[in-house]
Amino acid sequence: MQERSARQDLECDKISLERQNKDLKSRLASSESFQKPNTSLSQLESQNRELQERLQAEEREKTVLQSTNRKLERRVKELSIQIDDERQHVNDQKDQLSLRVKALKRQVDEAEEEIERLDGLRKKAQRELEEQHEVNEQLQARIKTLEKDSWRKASRSAAESTLQREGLSSDEEFDSVYDPSSIASLLTESNLQTSSC
Repeated sequence: MQERSARQDLECDKISLERQNKDLKSRLASSESFQKPNTSLSQLESQNRELQERLQAEEREKTVLQSTNRKLERRVKELSIQIDDERQHVNDQKDQLSLRVKALKRQVDEAEEEIERLDGLRKKAQRELEEQHEVNEQLQARIKTLEKDSWRKASRSAAESTLQREGLSSDEEFDSVYDPSSIASLLTESNLQTSSC
């Protein structure tokens, strides 16, 4: 903006000087026609030379300013191109980063879903294990009951056969004569007799 204003000022000065130069030439011609003294003519010529020198100096300054202005315009253009390139580079990096963030977010979501699925399987397996444990306990209790029943039946059968040989056949006599330890000894004796046979 300042350079444009300076150029305009120079143009105005140039026009003004040219006008003055023209005026001086006109006055010089008039003075020559009226045959004025040589002193006036030499003064006018001196002023004319000064004006010419000023005009040439301003022309040189104008040329320098124009050259500087062209250099500045080239520099501004180069900087604009550089800024555009850097802006594009930043936008590309931003897009890549955005895609990377989306990919990581998707991986996190998938990992959370997998964790939730595995946690569900773990809880299900835990419930099944607890249920199986309860079933095992029930089966163990049932087995113990069956073993006791089987042992009692075997004990009663062995005791009855022994009592029959000894003449005792009633349950009352069996219960009064034999307690569990007696039954166990009878079973042992019966097993010994069977093995000896």
